[in-house]
Amino acid sequence: MLALRAAEDPSESPSDMEVEIMDTSCSSSCTSSSEPSWCWFYLAECGVWHMFEIEQCYSRNQHGVMEFYTAKYTYRLDFSVMRQINVTTGKQRPIKRALHSATGFRFICDNLALPVPCHWERINTDEPYQLIPLGRDTYEFKEVARLYDKTMGHPLKSIQRVQNLHLWEFFCRKKSQLRKVKRTLDIEERMLFHGTGHSNVAAICTYNFDWRLTGSHGDVYGKGSYFARDAKYSSKFCLTTGKHSNTLQRHGLAPPPVFASEPPHRTMFLARVLVGEYTAGHPMYCRPPSKDTSFTHFYDSCVDDVGSPKIYVVFDSNQIYPEYLIEFY
Repeated sequence: MLALRAAEDPSESPSDMEVEIMDTSCSSSCTSSSEPSWCWFYLAECGVWHMFEIEQCYSRNQHGVMEFYTAKYTYRLDFSVMRQINVTTGKQRPIKRALHSATGFRFICDNLALPVPCHWERINTDEPYQLIPLGRDTYEFKEVARLYDKTMGHPLKSIQRVQNLHLWEFFCRKKSQLRKVKRTLDIEERMLFHGTGHSNVAAICTYNFDWRLTGSHGDVYGKGSYFARDAKYSSKFCLTTGKHSNTLQRHGLAPPPVFASEPPHRTMFLARVLVGEYTAGHPMYCRPPSKDTSFTHFYDSCVDDVGSPKIYVVFDSNQIYPEYLIEFY
């Protein structure tokens, strides 16, 4: 059996999987020091090619297949199509072989097409986005429902995954930029709620959150997009026409036809947000303030309470990915 320290979960952080070592039981004399030095990389979820050692096994069978195991999964490397396949889940990652050099490694790491999240399905690149309904028995549905149920008692109608390749790429590149600017891999990321009306769903799924388009329920912590730790707080901003219809009817007026097309359920998003380093918000802020009065070191977001934030304000939509659309009664 081949022993490989591989990522056991596709969402594992980059710091947990820098260089992976495979014991192939091949003698080190298999490769002469005069021969070119080849390196192997797999495309991680962070959008960076990570190195692992497999060259000696590849040199013995360049068009073959080999398997290795971890505590949770079985993996297969298929050299004929250059893919790493998680046999347990069916998820795949590209792998590639490149000559070893400092510049070559930098090229591979910094100049690449960002990967599609491995759990996305039925991707249609001709559409600006897709809404994929989640089955109630899936881990993904249960995890989103768990976050929702922490503060909400209203029954769920559905949870849909938002698949937007362009917004995902913007988000990944923003994370990469923050890591370089701050010289750290540890950029704080939160799953946060945002309540909205049905009429705003398509715009958010297509263009991302933009308070200039979707409206703002005040700017007490700054002029940006607001997100909440708790679904219950966000539910206050889930606009419906029901209240307006009742009010009109009490005054003897018929609701306009557009009200009749509104569904009876409400909507909110669960978004992936790069909150980074945050500070207390202020109504006059149009962007996070400077950390040291310079024009190069800024906070990344604003909050209601630095010690225990419940509300986050984000001014750059590239720090947000609208990951799930939640419908509830």
